[in-house]
Amino acid sequence: MGYTPLAGLPMGSRSGDIDPSIVLKLIKDEGYSVDEVSEILHNRSGLFGLSGSSDSLTVERGFEKGEPEYVLAFKVFAYSLRKVLGAYSAVLNNTVDCVIFTGGIGENSPLLHNLVCEDLLPVSHDTYSRHNAVSDISGDQGLKGPRVLVVKTNEELAIARECVKIMKDQ
Repeated sequence: MGYTPLAGLPMGSRSGDIDPSIVLKLIKDEGYSVDEVSEILHNRSGLFGLSGSSDSLTVERGFEKGEPEYVLAFKVFAYSLRKVLGAYSAVLNNTVDCVIFTGGIGENSPLLHNLVCEDLLPVSHDTYSRHNAVSDISGDQGLKGPRVLVVKTNEELAIARECVKIMKDQ
């Protein structure tokens, strides 16, 4: 995420990173107002804009059935995540110790894990493909590449802990 939640990966309804000239084109050439473009980028883009659904499970099921709009949406999301992982790997001089999938689609989509990790060096596809049906896919010690994990989130617990910290500090 960048300055706002709009930056980064495409989400259920948010665009993620796009060419800034798209905004200019929509305003100058297509006659959209700034508020209309904001509405499009925040609420009618991402998985929703590509497939008509912001629900990742619906998109994944459509992908598995070969429905073109869902295939496109799922592949765009996986491609975007691969780009981010590749970029971070390059910045870290290919010294990535672990790739962690978490939250919603990250926790619950072995299909996404495979699409993201296959052939993405230095992530070991062997590590992932042998463990893609289980929650903890920590991998075998003898394989090359970083470990690939799926970590369950507990956002409510994290929020409660932060609230307790704040209350103790007052």
